[in-house]
Amino acid sequence: MPIKPQFIDSDGARLFALEYPPTGRPRGALLYVPPFAEEMNRCRALAAEQARALAGAGYACLLLDPFGTGDSEGELEAASWDIWQRNVNDAASYLADATGCAVTLWGLRLGGLLAASVASHAPDRFPRLLLWQPVADGNLFMNQYLRLRVANLMDRGLPAETTQSIRENLATGAVVEVAGYPLSSALVDGISSAKLASLDGLAQTRVDWYENVAEDGGELSIATRRTVEALTARGADIRTHTFTGAPLWQLHKRDVAPALIAQTTQQFAEE
Repeated sequence: MPIKPQFIDSDGARLFALEYPPTGRPRGALLYVPPFAEEMNRCRALAAEQARALAGAGYACLLLDPFGTGDSEGELEAASWDIWQRNVNDAASYLADATGCAVTLWGLRLGGLLAASVASHAPDRFPRLLLWQPVADGNLFMNQYLRLRVANLMDRGLPAETTQSIRENLATGAVVEVAGYPLSSALVDGISSAKLASLDGLAQTRVDWYENVAEDGGELSIATRRTVEALTARGADIRTHTFTGAPLWQLHKRDVAPALIAQTTQQFAEE
């Protein structure tokens, strides 16, 4: 099955994307919005495997590198949440024009929160979301990420910092490196402001939410259940699914997630 590398113009930059076209007329189209920082690299093989499976089931897939990430133009310290939202919209426009299909936004981890944020501003354009282990609270996620710098400084015996002092430093206009990734206040503040449970505009949007559990038949986490309840109360049509297997976004070595791939592929193949 051919893979088509593409560069898409967005916000004055060229974004790299991999297109996985089906054989014949597509049944639908999915735009993959990746996780943040090292999680993006850890999940590349997973996303590619799923895109191949979906293309085999008749769906066109486009895997996007947002501005300042992967093989796209720009530096990460110049990125922002707003820029990334425009990137997703522009990539969706390309995919819709190329396929003639409505686009499903497919997001993993922070990409799930970004995809949902984009869809909440254009529900008529994005009637469906596919969320894999989405980050529900951007502020909590970013605090956890900044703690990587706190721990690294402590291990090296350097002057201590806290997540609050890092944020204060960013507020002065400084660029702060965390786990090898240079961050600016525009990006950190934008991510921190996003929260799934607070999103309006998802009424009548179908959301397929996949959550990793320890064993078959395991329940969703309490935090996930609360977020799902909040979105449902706002009118979203949420369908939760659980899968077992290694949390690949956390692993430093390559692994596979056959249950997630099989469930997602079967869901779309049967529709």
